[in-house]
Amino acid sequence: MARSISKLQVKDVMSKHVVAVNPGDSLHEALDLICENRVSALPVVDGHGHCVGILTTSDLIELTHELDDELRNLGRLNDSKPQWLIEQLAKALGSERVSEQMTPDVAAIRPEATVAEAAASMLRNRVHHLPVVDANNVLRGIVSTMDILGVVAEGVVT
Repeated sequence: MARSISKLQVKDVMSKHVVAVNPGDSLHEALDLICENRVSALPVVDGHGHCVGILTTSDLIELTHELDDELRNLGRLNDSKPQWLIEQLAKALGSERVSEQMTPDVAAIRPEATVAEAAASMLRNRVHHLPVVDANNVLRGIVSTMDILGVVAEGVVT
């Protein structure tokens, strides 16, 4: 039996197998997880599974913008300086923690919310991913703009 998009709930379209990180994990570990799993967002969970933030590729790109400016400035001074800066960045990624770059005030949604409510929340908060949490803020899944777009493209889900 087909269900219309207006009746579809987040739990029907969310990814249930979520790759997540802890606030104390290094950015280097987080970047490895992003690459290995081909995801663009990692919910950040505490030791009890509570969603305490989100780390996205956009957060990591901010770091590269800062690096790019420094590389340009150093490149004008001396050709050996950019290599030094790259080495320093590699060290920093190894020691900097997820908690230092994550977005702590995460927009999240409940599994029972409608897909339309999820889309509205994404637009309102200007995000592409919403961690799906239960009443106790425990991570249950994640829904992305691509999940919603897939439903819209199909028109109905059977």
